[in-house]
Amino acid sequence: MGLAGAAQVMRIERKVDEIRQGRVTKHTEETVFAFTSYLPEEAGPEQLLEIVRDHWQIENGQHYRRDRTQDEDRCTVRETNSARVLSLFRSLAIFLHEQQRGRPGGSKSLPDFERRVCRQPASLIRRFMTAGP
Repeated sequence: MGLAGAAQVMRIERKVDEIRQGRVTKHTEETVFAFTSYLPEEAGPEQLLEIVRDHWQIENGQHYRRDRTQDEDRCTVRETNSARVLSLFRSLAIFLHEQQRGRPGGSKSLPDFERRVCRQPASLIRRFMTAGP
């Protein structure tokens, strides 16, 4: 059968720490394999590692939050426009969380931020009402 188009095979050894509230809650080590159509002349080991890391930066920054924190995968909305609107609201929540994260009194975690805004939406609404151009 083979792997049509595969030019290189990578063996990646990963050490992953899951962190919750500043503490390591789970440590795993695994070996995975990846295939690429890049020829060795096009991408050496350093470039391939960079590509893999870039992928995980996106995965950890957006998709993980959407899948785990916001439970997006279990959303049963299937109507296209409604699903897009919900996706935009999820993106807005992540954006607003990142904006307030470094401020004094800001929530460090997305779930804490979402709970606070749900309990006390007035402060967020005031911020939109007083924001200038």
